[in-house]
Amino acid sequence: MSIQESCEEAQQRLNPLGDLHDLAVFLNTEEDLESRLDELARLAARATSAASCSIMLLVDDDENETATLKLWACTEKLPADAWSNNPDNNMESIAGRVLERGEPILIADIESSEFASLSRRRADIGFSFISAPIRTGQRTIGVMNLSGRPEAASFGEADLTLASIVGALIGRSVQVEWLRKLARSRIAQATLARESQEVAIRLTDGSLPPSRLAKILAKSFYKDLAAAGFNSGQIVEAASEIIGQISGDLSRHKKRMERETGES
Repeated sequence: MSIQESCEEAQQRLNPLGDLHDLAVFLNTEEDLESRLDELARLAARATSAASCSIMLLVDDDENETATLKLWACTEKLPADAWSNNPDNNMESIAGRVLERGEPILIADIESSEFASLSRRRADIGFSFISAPIRTGQRTIGVMNLSGRPEAASFGEADLTLASIVGALIGRSVQVEWLRKLARSRIAQATLARESQEVAIRLTDGSLPPSRLAKILAKSFYKDLAAAGFNSGQIVEAASEIIGQISGDLSRHKKRMERETGES
């Protein structure tokens, strides 16, 4: 590590409130949060002085009709299978336990803990670990995992409190983004008006997995078109138009990424 990097790291540790403020400003911008999760993970790691940060959010399991954790962002380069929708032994993992209980876990040394079998020997991360829930209201919608730095002291109670604050900020941001999306969509507003109170609450508090929300809106869209007198062929044509719009967006995104990669 260079002298400049050492000085920057020391300054970062002396200014946790400044880093927390930067994270709050980032979360307060009116841009799509899902497209900026990698930057969010980086800022969360910086705010907590962690060597790495990963963010996992709940998604629907189509086979079991249940919600499971899926890795959405990470400051590390991970193998492809780490990004799968169905992590192995989800509820037996540290994140799974946090999701189940809704309480953060602080591990001073993972190798001497009950989670020793889950530890990863890496030169750039330490053995200290924090896993904190991401909540909206009383519901846990995800988990943030932090690994300590190899040369730093183990995480303590102050670090756990800071991680819980960061998790709360992320959860509140998810809820605000949910409300923005609902406010922009007339279909979502109509769906909200006709759903049961429990579903309506989950729609507005951000605790409903995105895939499940999409299914609810799709069913509402279909019912509205059918009630308006559109036949099956016309409804399929409308769905095809939606798919065409998505394909166009993906193509434009790919070209933009290729340009950015070429410029860098």
